[in-house]
Amino acid sequence: MKRALLVSLALTSVWACHGTPPKPEGAAVIIKDGHYHTRYCGHYRFGDQWYFIAQHRHGVDCGHEQENGDWVLPKE
Repeated sequence: MKRALLVSLALTSVWACHGTPPKPEGAAVIIKDGHYHTRYCGHYRFGDQWYFIAQHRHGVDCGHEQENGDWVLPKE
């Protein structure tokens, strides 16, 4: 039993390292000029496209990183 659990954890770890690249979630949007992004606005960029997730709050472990004042989804 203990061995099966260890094997299962090892396989899960290997699978997680070889997972698919991140995919954006939320609705694709156009950002108006002059919009100031805060941790509360719910906007983030993936490549050249902006996305919006309702009630999303940027912060530790949210999946987004701040880059030049914009929140982005890293392409990893």
